[in-house]
Amino acid sequence: MTLAAWPEFGPRPRDELADQTTARLSTGPLPAAPAMAAPPPPGTFEIVDGRGVFVRRVEGPVDAMPAWYIHGLGGSSTNWTRLAAVLAATNPGYIVDLPGSGRSDPPPRGRYSVTDDADLVAALIRQVSGGPVHLLGNSMGGVVATALAARHRDLVRTLTLISPAVPDFRLGRDRGADARLAVVMVPGITSAAERRLASVDAMARARGMAMVCFGDPAGVTEEDLEVAGADLAWRAGLPWALRSTIFSLRALIRTYLRPGRWSFAAAARAIRVPTLVVWGTRDKLVDVRLAQPTAALFPDGRLLVVAGSGHVAQMEHPQLTAAAVTALWEDAVAPGAPQPNRDPAVATSIA
Repeated sequence: MTLAAWPEFGPRPRDELADQTTARLSTGPLPAAPAMAAPPPPGTFEIVDGRGVFVRRVEGPVDAMPAWYIHGLGGSSTNWTRLAAVLAATNPGYIVDLPGSGRSDPPPRGRYSVTDDADLVAALIRQVSGGPVHLLGNSMGGVVATALAARHRDLVRTLTLISPAVPDFRLGRDRGADARLAVVMVPGITSAAERRLASVDAMARARGMAMVCFGDPAGVTEEDLEVAGADLAWRAGLPWALRSTIFSLRALIRTYLRPGRWSFAAAARAIRVPTLVVWGTRDKLVDVRLAQPTAALFPDGRLLVVAGSGHVAQMEHPQLTAAAVTALWEDAVAPGAPQPNRDPAVATSIA
């Protein structure tokens, strides 16, 4: 079955919203992005709080500020290899597998938490590269990155969020991810959900993920799918792999239910560093109509809306995304640009 034959779902394309873009694009030359099927950069295990966390290293100029990349729900560090390779021309990169994802160990006692993930990545940054850094997050990784930037302000120089999985409480059908996903919060549902996930073979999952995540799934080649399927098959052999996806989704939904000063919006308003929000007009998981209000939450926010892109602009449109990220980084180091807040006493918490 070809990707073009898969049924369409989710919000309708809104390519006209590309006009909402306010972000500047760098005009400097950028290297070509590697193919999606290209081998990812090598990585090593770092021991943090007694557990192994897998981090890939993308080589770049040794005197430049490093970039750190955080993937989304059900993803891994390989989701960032195209964009990180383009940006490595000017800045080295570190791409982390979140706990229970990719090659990283699951969290102790099965405690999946957005803020725990944020604190873990902060500890990794201090241990591996030191700060401040350029921080980038996609989907659920965007929520983790926002929590990190609010809780560890001294570590973050700029923040880039690609289709962050922000709360969407609208009840209409023309929205992003199906609100019925909240059924994972029901006690006793875990085993049934695991069986359902286990019943789908790796290649079918790879095709389904391409259909869901890309604005133009037909652009994903058979070689891309074979590589993704092989990686998913390897990860499915880990005893915690399926449960990790379910529990991570629960952790994300829990953040949506936190009010007031513990909410995503409160964390975003507390972040003072230059922030870039990137969204695809054909995002099937997080509605692009949330892009402009999300960018407006950040005191120094700017927005890139990519016509034709889906949920993973860093994979589907790495050159355009890199041009906006590079401009953000250029502006952050310009004379007179605000510096990260190094007073831990004023750090806020998204609990």
